[in-house]
Amino acid sequence: MGSGTLLQKITDISQKMASEVHLRSLRDSFIITVPFLVLAGLFIMVNYVFLDPNGFLASALNSDTLISLKSVGDRILNGTMNILSLMLVVLISWSIATKRKFATPVIPAMVSLAAFLVLMPNNLSLTPVGSETAVEVSGVISFGLTNAGGVFVAILTAVVATDLFLWISNSKRLQIRLGDEVPPMVAQSFQSMFSIMLTVLAFAIVAVAVHAIFHMEMHEIIQKAIQAPLVHLTTNLPGFLTLTTLTNLLFSLGIHPSGIINPILEPPLLVAMQENMAAFAKGEVPPHIIVLPFRDLYGHMGGTGTTLALLIALFLRSKMSSHKKFARTVLAPGIFNINEPVIFGFPVLYNPLIMIPFVIYPQINFIIAYFATQWGMVSKIVAYVPWSVPPLLSGWLGSGGDFRNVILQIILLALGVAIYLPFLAAYEKSLISAKNQKLVNEIAEAASPETAAPDPKTQQAKTIILMCNEGMSTSIMARKMSQFAQSAGYPLTIYAINVGRLQEEYQKADLILLGPQLGYMRESICEEINHRCPVQPLDAGYFSKLDGKAAVLAALPYLNS
Repeated sequence: MGSGTLLQKITDISQKMASEVHLRSLRDSFIITVPFLVLAGLFIMVNYVFLDPNGFLASALNSDTLISLKSVGDRILNGTMNILSLMLVVLISWSIATKRKFATPVIPAMVSLAAFLVLMPNNLSLTPVGSETAVEVSGVISFGLTNAGGVFVAILTAVVATDLFLWISNSKRLQIRLGDEVPPMVAQSFQSMFSIMLTVLAFAIVAVAVHAIFHMEMHEIIQKAIQAPLVHLTTNLPGFLTLTTLTNLLFSLGIHPSGIINPILEPPLLVAMQENMAAFAKGEVPPHIIVLPFRDLYGHMGGTGTTLALLIALFLRSKMSSHKKFARTVLAPGIFNINEPVIFGFPVLYNPLIMIPFVIYPQINFIIAYFATQWGMVSKIVAYVPWSVPPLLSGWLGSGGDFRNVILQIILLALGVAIYLPFLAAYEKSLISAKNQKLVNEIAEAASPETAAPDPKTQQAKTIILMCNEGMSTSIMARKMSQFAQSAGYPLTIYAINVGRLQEEYQKADLILLGPQLGYMRESICEEINHRCPVQPLDAGYFSKLDGKAAVLAALPYLNS
């Protein structure tokens, strides 16, 4: 089998996985929960570092004031970290129903929430504050079942309940018709009445049957059979390295791993992160070294492949002026871990000399960071830090204010520069020896055409939507394009979205431009929007240079057609 055929098969499989409704819904739902987790991480930092009785604010505030201030954080944790599973069951169900084009997605979302609560135990054994004896109580829900401990129950419930509800809803015999005079929401509610009742009833029967047969609740079975093994797999160094190596390899082949590896890797790592946060809040030793931010803090500095080290290497030793100019252009987004311009514009993509350190170097970082944490040289990660927080600051925040983690990040970046340098030198030598530098300069000059631009006065108002995985890298490009369009008088509305908002936004678009990392999904996206408007990949050359003018001029023929 030829390499081209193999790559095409990988691309086809990746496209199918990235387009799969349940995986996409899972990814989109976790993205929505990020602000809540960041807020929880922030107040864990405030409560248990700044407001700790032994913290630096203890001398300035009395104990009553500290307790009052900490109660604010405790309530925020109850409304964020402690209800993560409740949020996920609603968000995942809503997303699945929306992608399946159900008219009122709030109904299956509420059905999934009801099903999730149906699976809760009727009685709980709890230990009252100040007592050592547990008592059995009813009529309460434990945060232990709605926080990270219930994440996999929430995922499975949302998927099964939503699919079951939609399947039953397709039967017209089970719909109650009230006539056209009834308000749409009321009519939809009654049409779904039997679907709601049968779905919730099915979950109740399963919960009672499982408890009668196994003398265990569904949460316990799922936790032991699914959640615990997956958490162990992903927080185990060999398993983690296997998945992250595959992530970097796919990215270097132009396939964004967000819809393929991340739905497998991130949920258990998020559970591990929540367990660390909960242990830190209780004053206990956090149980996990590898959690979700561990990947970003040590192996994604500057983005996947820790390409911030590559940019530093370009500044220090590059012999090509075009490379140094490129590094200056993409440094700002790189600091915030946005590196698609580097991957698709430098490029890392299909560049064997750069692909090698791109795939291997982050794994070296992970191994060093793992053992440095295990040996107590740095702190475990105890606060959730989003991937877009710049390196060094992320190390300080994630560790609960330990500067040793920041020093480790600096050491790993310096190591990365040393690893990237020989590969960079070999790559530039190959370009120079092949006299490609002149060709690169000619292409760069041709990338911004100065002539034959259409007259803005003849243009109609149109909307261009740029789309990428998170909506971050393309947002920078959209701003550059908008600035040129406005200065040149083109009546264009240009903005960026993440892939999860496609269904909400595509009807507004006259043209959809895909970030290079989503180029392989063009056909599935065209089908998803029913070919309503042109869908084109954003030119990697324009994208890497953030050349808004060239991108707008290249887009005009698609708009005019």
